Amino acid sequence: MQAVSIFGSALKSTTPERSYPTLRGHPPIVELGNELRIPSEFDRPDTGIQIEVPPDLGSIFVVTPLAYYLGAEVIPGSEPRLTTENGFKFDLDENEGLELTVERLLKRLFFLDCVVRTEGTTPLPLYERQLTEPKLGFSLENVYNMDLVDQIEEYLAVDHSIVESVFPKWRATTELQGTSSEVEFLPFLADSLALVNIVEGQTQETENQVRAIEGFTRGSSTRNTNPNRGISKGSISNTLPDTTTIKQDWDCLGTTSITGITPLSAFYNSIEQTPREDPIEIIVICNDSEMREELKAVNDIYGNRAELPFDVSIYYNTTVEQLRSVLSKEIDFFHFIGHIDDEGFQCTDGKLEITAVDETGVDAFFLNACQSHDQGLQLVKAGSIGGIVTFSDVINNSAVKIGETIARLLNRGFPLHAALDIARKDTLVGEQYCVVGDSKTTIAQSETAPPFVCLIDSEGDTFSMTIDTYTKNEFRKGSLFIPYLDGEDDYFLVSGRSGDYSLDRDQLADFLEMEMFPVVTNGNVVWSENVDVDRL
Repeated sequence: MQAVSIFGSALKSTTPERSYPTLRGHPPIVELGNELRIPSEFDRPDTGIQIEVPPDLGSIFVVTPLAYYLGAEVIPGSEPRLTTENGFKFDLDENEGLELTVERLLKRLFFLDCVVRTEGTTPLPLYERQLTEPKLGFSLENVYNMDLVDQIEEYLAVDHSIVESVFPKWRATTELQGTSSEVEFLPFLADSLALVNIVEGQTQETENQVRAIEGFTRGSSTRNTNPNRGISKGSISNTLPDTTTIKQDWDCLGTTSITGITPLSAFYNSIEQTPREDPIEIIVICNDSEMREELKAVNDIYGNRAELPFDVSIYYNTTVEQLRSVLSKEIDFFHFIGHIDDEGFQCTDGKLEITAVDETGVDAFFLNACQSHDQGLQLVKAGSIGGIVTFSDVINNSAVKIGETIARLLNRGFPLHAALDIARKDTLVGEQYCVVGDSKTTIAQSETAPPFVCLIDSEGDTFSMTIDTYTKNEFRKGSLFIPYLDGEDDYFLVSGRSGDYSLDRDQLADFLEMEMFPVVTNGNVVWSENVDVDRL
C-alpha cells in the first residue's frame, strides 16, 4: 500500500490537464525485497485523497491505477471506499462489486477531466464536450478552478448513465491472480490506467478460439495430407517456466477479444528501447518453399513508404545456426514463415528452441506458423518487447492472407493489438492468433496522428462512415485527433469509435485519396487506395 501510494509522485499536474498523457509520468519501478525502501526523491502530491481497501493484494491491485491517477494514498480499511480531506466518502464496493465500481469511477473521473480541461490552457472544440456539457449540471469553468477534492464531488454527482456512452474505449482489461509475484507489474499497469480484474486459476481459451481451431484444423502430423503450418499438435501454456505472466484482453471491432500474455520482461524491454538513427531493420525468414506466396506479398509491403527508411532482408531455408545468428542481431521486426512445434522452429538441419537463445535483439515479431505461442513467449523472455503468434494450427492459405494484412498494418504504424484486431475481420482463422508481450508495440510511426480504421456502409447515393482510433505508445489515453474532412473542426478523444458521417460519393472519394488506411466495408478489410466508390 505504501509503495502504490508513491505512484502519484510521477504526475506532473493534479489539475484536469493530467488527463493529457504528457502530464502523466511513469510511476517508479517496484522491485520485491525483504523490506520497504522508498527513495527520498519520490514524494506523493498532497491531494487530500485516500483510498481504503482491505489489506489483501487483490484489492490493492484493483485500485492501483485509480490511486495513481488521483495521487491518492492507499490505506487499510474494512470496507473499500474513497475519502477526501473534506469528509466526502464514496463506496467502492457498490452493487457491482469492487472491480466494476473502480472501473466505472476511473472512466468517469478521467473522461470528465478531458471535458473540463477545455476550460484551461487548451480550449479546443472537443466533440465529447458538446455531447455532455448541457447534461452535467455544473459550470465547466467553475469546476476547472476547484481543488481536486471538490472536483471529485462534482464529478460523482453526475449520473453515470449521462456520460457512459461517450467514454473513450479503454480496450484492454488485465487479469491478475492477486499474488506477490505480480507486484512488479503494478507501475506499468498504473501507467496505462489499466482496468484490473482478479481471477483464480489459469484462464482458458475463448469459445470462439476453440471453434476456430476445431473448424480449421485436424491435427495431422503429415504436411502432405493437411496444408497446415504445424508439424504436431501440442497444448498451449500461458506461462513460461519460472516466469510470472499476466493476461490482457483487448476489446475489438465487433469480434471476440484478443488475448495477450505478457511477462514482466516485455515492459522492461520496452523501457530500454531507444530511437534508432539507422533505417528500420526488418528480417523475413521463409523456411518452407511452399509458403513463398506470403514471402512475396510481405516483401512488396515492408518498406514501401518513401518517407520512412527501411532495410528489409530476406532469408530462405535457414539452418539452426543461421536462425540463431539472425535472432542475436539488433532487429526492429522479425517475420517468420514456416513450421513451429513444441521442439522449436523447423530449419533445414533440425529445430531451434528459443530457450537455447540466451539473448535476442529482436524488438517485435510475427511468427506466422502453427503453435508459435510458447516460442513467442520465450522470445519476449530473451529480450523482445512483443509479437503476434498462434494458439494452434493454421491452414496455409488463411495464414497468407493474415500475414499480408498484418504486414500492411504494421508497416503503417499500427500497434500489434490493433493490427491483429483489424486482420481478424477478414477471416475466422484470425481467432487463432494472439499477442504476447506488450500489445502496444509498433515497428513504425503512423502517417496520421493515431492509427485508425474507417467503417463504411452504403446507403443508396450516400455513405455512412465512422472512424475507429487506437491508442499506441505515442498516442495514449487522453490524446486527441481531428478527422481530415471538409467542415470538420471538432477534436475527438482517442480511442474508440467517433463520428457518424453522411458523405456523398465525391466527399468519400476525396477522403479516401488523402492517404492509405484500412477500410472495413461489406465485412471485408480493404485499403483506401483500392476502394472503388462507384461499386460500393
